[in-house]
Amino acid sequence: MVSTVGGVSSEPGRVIGVVGACGGAGASVVAACVAHGLRRSGERATLVDLDAHAPGTDLLLGSDGGRGARWPDLVGARGEVEGVGVVAALPRWGVVPVLSGTALGAPPDDDVVLDVCRGLVRAGETLVLDLPRPGAWGSATRRGAGPAAEAPGSDGLAVRTLLAGCETALLVVPLTLPATVGAQRARDALRGAGVPDVRVVARGPAPGAIDQDDVVAALGLPVVGVMGRDAGLARAIERGEGPAMSHRATLGRFAADVAGAL
Repeated sequence: MVSTVGGVSSEPGRVIGVVGACGGAGASVVAACVAHGLRRSGERATLVDLDAHAPGTDLLLGSDGGRGARWPDLVGARGEVEGVGVVAALPRWGVVPVLSGTALGAPPDDDVVLDVCRGLVRAGETLVLDLPRPGAWGSATRRGAGPAAEAPGSDGLAVRTLLAGCETALLVVPLTLPATVGAQRARDALRGAGVPDVRVVARGPAPGAIDQDDVVAALGLPVVGVMGRDAGLARAIERGEGPAMSHRATLGRFAADVAGAL
């Protein structure tokens, strides 16, 4: 992703995408867990929200009232963006810098997204991208300034460029038949975007007969982790607390396991 941009550090960050197989798959929770697990393991990682159709990462994590820059604040970040400064300006969810949209804000411009993300990678930050499902890639961002900016979305330039630079994409698949079928389409879209390594995060519990082995057989992809049910997650989000991420918590253990596998 940064090979054509000058000033790349000796150890640029990685790019990891997270996509849900269906609505409500839990991709945003998985993305947050991955970023948290990587940070806890010592890797510099920033969580980047590019799902303009979701309520916003801030709301999920309970950081919506925190100070710091969101996508609308970075509208002028163009060209050789200084990634260290961006990280310093972002709000934190615990140890994780979070670049989120806002509930009422327009999608960010393609050029802003790409320039900011390139700057972060050059600065050594691994990006964990919270991405929409493939059908919404074109409306996750918008075209830049000029007449084309009047269009409601873009052709998915920013998302597709970022995916082409991904080291790995995680496809979040609930253990249901509809989700498994949807995952086949998402898998093909990710491969078509040039992602070299697509892996599955299975989301339990399984309400029926579909299990992890069925998902592997249907998709032909390895399972990198299984995210179990966190009984207190919905209440924590409603209270503005965000997911519990201690080493003993369900999501905390999942985060450590997935980060170790990546």
